[in-house]
Amino acid sequence: MTRFIKKSFIFLAILAVIFLPLGVGMDPYNIFHWNNIRNNGVEPNKSYVKMMNILRNPEKYDSFLFGSSRTGFFDVSKMDDGNYYDMAYSEGTPGEHLQNLRDLVSRGIKIKNVTMGVDDISYFVDPAMHEEQLYRKQFPWSGTLTDKAGFYLSYLDLVTLSQSIEVIMRHKNTDPDYGARLIETGTENLSIKTDFHYDKTDPTWSDYYYPREESLDEIRQIVELCRDNDINLRIFTNPINGYTYEKDIANGYIVFLKELAEITPYWNFSGFNNVTLDMSQYYETSHFCPGVADQIIKRMYKNEGDPELLRQGYGMYVTKDNVDELMDILYSQAVNFDLPTDTYPDTINKPEE
Repeated sequence: MTRFIKKSFIFLAILAVIFLPLGVGMDPYNIFHWNNIRNNGVEPNKSYVKMMNILRNPEKYDSFLFGSSRTGFFDVSKMDDGNYYDMAYSEGTPGEHLQNLRDLVSRGIKIKNVTMGVDDISYFVDPAMHEEQLYRKQFPWSGTLTDKAGFYLSYLDLVTLSQSIEVIMRHKNTDPDYGARLIETGTENLSIKTDFHYDKTDPTWSDYYYPREESLDEIRQIVELCRDNDINLRIFTNPINGYTYEKDIANGYIVFLKELAEITPYWNFSGFNNVTLDMSQYYETSHFCPGVADQIIKRMYKNEGDPELLRQGYGMYVTKDNVDELMDILYSQAVNFDLPTDTYPDTINKPEE
């Protein structure tokens, strides 16, 4: 038994000597090189990178933009009531934003403004799903030493490293400013031109999407946290591409918008309108271009808006007192397109296979 233990120890030591440096050096998700991001073709864990950046530079920013990757295309320099950093990351959910904010506040980060974009991802995605996705996995900032060690060890898995090698080897870096921009502003490349392909109009949808009432409670807790810490909070709905929005409303997204108004006022940019039906404003059926983000900023920060778009509900400031007006607009739009709403064909009422 003693001989077995010695051999096991030697074997583990050899693995550590060989594979630990390999994993840290290769670092496909930029966990160990968060302040020297390498554009290697593997999406970095942006939540981890951005949180590290803030915590290591506690006085650099006083305002933050939260949301899914769709909010990554905002020029935060145009949000002029604070020094903003874009905290957008892939499938970012209210539950994750809530935890990020709690961790920032508990560590003494002074926050003046929080602006948060919500959308179908906010309602349909359970953040627990991300624990198995390395580019979305949340670091346990308030966890135990064991929790934190487990997080780092998950990025040293040999299968993960071997699968990343092929991606890294064939990747060509066409965005040399990628790493610097991620650290400085947190935004995506705002100079990329849209090139929507009409042969790829499938809605952006994953088979794990499912309505989550918990998301509304998480948003409520964000509202309370900001109120208790004297943080100015703005919430808006991302203008979901029309092809995706069609599937969303069939699965209860309009219900989410109605219930959201009972928790907090928000600016609505959802619906079928002259923006969400204009494919030149989108990269694909998920992400809108910086020009659309500029419109959102002007509406929320300058109170500017196109009268025709406002009539379509785009840019409407929604409260619990006028939410029924928005509901009338959104349901009427669906009727005009002869589309079902709130039938849940892909979630609650999904046929068994």
